[in-house]
Amino acid sequence: MGLMVNMGVRMMDWGVKDHLFAALLGLNIILGIVFGWLLVRVKQQPEKANLLVRFLTANGLSILFALATLLSIPPFQINHSLGIGLLGSFIGSSLAFWVGVMGTKVWLGYLGALLPFAIPLTLHQGNPFPSLWGMMIGTMLVWFCVGNAWNLYGLTVISLIAAIGLARFHEPPTEISKHLWQALPLTLTTAGWIGVSVLGAWRRYWQNNVSELTFVFISSIALIVGAFLMGYWGGDRRFLAMTVLTCFVAFVVVRFQLSRFHDLTILFWIGLLVISFAVIPVKGDLNLLGGYGAALASITLTWLATGQIEGQMTLRQGAIILVTFALFRLFVEVYPLRTPRADLYTHYTFVGFLLGSFFPVMLMSWMKRNEHLIRNLTTGFWAAVMPLILGAVWGVKAVVGYLAGGIPAVLLIPNFNSQTLLAGFATALPLTALVEPASDLPREIRTWILAGAATTFALALLVDTFVQWLKERRDL
Repeated sequence: MGLMVNMGVRMMDWGVKDHLFAALLGLNIILGIVFGWLLVRVKQQPEKANLLVRFLTANGLSILFALATLLSIPPFQINHSLGIGLLGSFIGSSLAFWVGVMGTKVWLGYLGALLPFAIPLTLHQGNPFPSLWGMMIGTMLVWFCVGNAWNLYGLTVISLIAAIGLARFHEPPTEISKHLWQALPLTLTTAGWIGVSVLGAWRRYWQNNVSELTFVFISSIALIVGAFLMGYWGGDRRFLAMTVLTCFVAFVVVRFQLSRFHDLTILFWIGLLVISFAVIPVKGDLNLLGGYGAALASITLTWLATGQIEGQMTLRQGAIILVTFALFRLFVEVYPLRTPRADLYTHYTFVGFLLGSFFPVMLMSWMKRNEHLIRNLTTGFWAAVMPLILGAVWGVKAVVGYLAGGIPAVLLIPNFNSQTLLAGFATALPLTALVEPASDLPREIRTWILAGAATTFALALLVDTFVQWLKERRDL
């Protein structure tokens, strides 16, 4: 009786964020039960049953990760911002999964993926970063579990997170409120969603055969209108210029994707990245260093890639290059480097750069070789943990080098699986502050950390080999 009274008193002390966290947690548990019931109903349909098993795994992991954020040490907040972002992201992903992956309404699925942005833009206006990091972690959980079916949803969400994060870091023009300023990227995303929805209705109810160039052209019109509104409300025409330029480059790339110049498309993406510095350069207090322009270009390309068949991979590669750079800029803003700054003259930064340029590619190759849920989860774990290991052993400089190394990896691998790269950003952004103090420990202790990580990696390989053996034996 006394225990129940104490629990009642504690619940009376709860704030709004505590109740919201509990409500979202309960809703996620209910969604897990519902999807489990659906799994029983469709167990005779192997493809749907496999997707549901994967999504239920993501559901369980999101609940466990959200409970872990109840810790009161940084970066976990007493107002549960990170956990609320994670749980809200998964609820939106549940709608996107049900109607966009299990169903055929891709446009409605995007609505589910984007609805959780109401959390950082309304509930956490003053400090949206913890909830943005939670959304990023939730997105990567679903992405690794569900696989390629989540490619465009995941990339759209990550690109928008990068744009909102970069916008929030800097003071807006004097005539623009902070709340409107950080919500401006959502205008471009909403325009892209409207364009995709209109084209989807066109294909379904009027003309099924719409060429990829026509799709790019019509989607570009919607995005340019969104960029115009973004520039009008934000008092800056450079947003429109960046979007028009990105649409033009995408049109050229799709036009020549089947020509003998196809291998040169990477130069278009490099050029677009470089031009983003000129279109949205350093200007007064707006010290975005091109990262914001790259994030807006990435948002544009992800929407243009939707509905593409032959051109989707090419446009996705451009979006991945741009969003990787934008996230790198965001990391540098979150963790401003102390003097002396990190560069390739620094040993630990160079080691991180080398690891970042090949480790995500190695994980991608390993995952694609024989894809199954256990291997996906193992790959996701190591893709997420590697920058944290470097941060614990050698500090922020090594993490910076690792994240920068992912940029040339994307440039060199045309069909790069972006999950293995973006997972590092999803953990490095919120958790580097948690592990970085360990880099000041004696060298012997840090050596033991490296040895423990290597041993764990070897055990993970053994477990995966055993699972693969069981799978092959079952298939005999």
